[in-house]
Amino acid sequence: MKTDLIDKLLVDKKVLVLGHRGSRKADVPENTLAAFERAFNVGADGIEIDVETTLDGKLVVVNRWFLNAEFSIFPWQGTLAEIQRLGLTKDIAIPTFDETCRLIKKRPQAVFNVEIKSSNTLLCRTAKAAMKVIKHHGIDDQVIVSSFDINTLLTIRLFHPTIETAYLFRQDDRVLNVEDKKRFTYKLNTLVNRSGIKGFLAGVDTLHPEIKLFPEKGERLWLKVARLLGKRVNAWTVDSEEDYAKALRSGVAVVISDRPEGMAGLGRLA
Repeated sequence: MKTDLIDKLLVDKKVLVLGHRGSRKADVPENTLAAFERAFNVGADGIEIDVETTLDGKLVVVNRWFLNAEFSIFPWQGTLAEIQRLGLTKDIAIPTFDETCRLIKKRPQAVFNVEIKSSNTLLCRTAKAAMKVIKHHGIDDQVIVSSFDINTLLTIRLFHPTIETAYLFRQDDRVLNVEDKKRFTYKLNTLVNRSGIKGFLAGVDTLHPEIKLFPEKGERLWLKVARLLGKRVNAWTVDSEEDYAKALRSGVAVVISDRPEGMAGLGRLA
């Protein structure tokens, strides 16, 4: 079910702007409460965050690649206390998902894109736990839950059938092991993923393609099918006037940006 809040906000705006990990190119660390507040202060309509599960089963707001680059570990390799302690060594206050939901609850007109990074073979434990927290805070109508993983999206639908779900897809898939990119299965899977078909198979409400997948002219098949089925299309990561114009031409509802201040300014001029 698509959230009514986005439709209401779009009455006065052509495109909504969400700060990617809050404000990723700012003077505050990404995916922190300070980054989220900064995004709102520069005019963002909401924020996009990453949610992972720690070694001790806690939900933490952090991007796995950022954490690995900064501290050479992934979220599932440390307890919440250990990860937060590491963060503080570089003045990065890594928040819990619960803390972030409390912040959003105080802003009832803000859109909240929760990207579930983790997955499991059957039920995605991170998705299941995140749905419980969202329900507890009563912020369902503000939330889009997105993932690159079809199993995660099906788990979300199972435990929260009325929340808006979105399938993330990109030009080139990321892998933990760079050598995997040489495999035929990686190349085939990349082609399948960028077609958007997994999103349609999972029955998502919304597609979240990378802005690189939008052509300069014409339309991709996934965009035509989304329109035919009445699904919303959002785009990431939109950081330039050219990309913003491309998204606008394609009828995108929401853009996720590393530079929310610049994109929010364009939105006011539209």
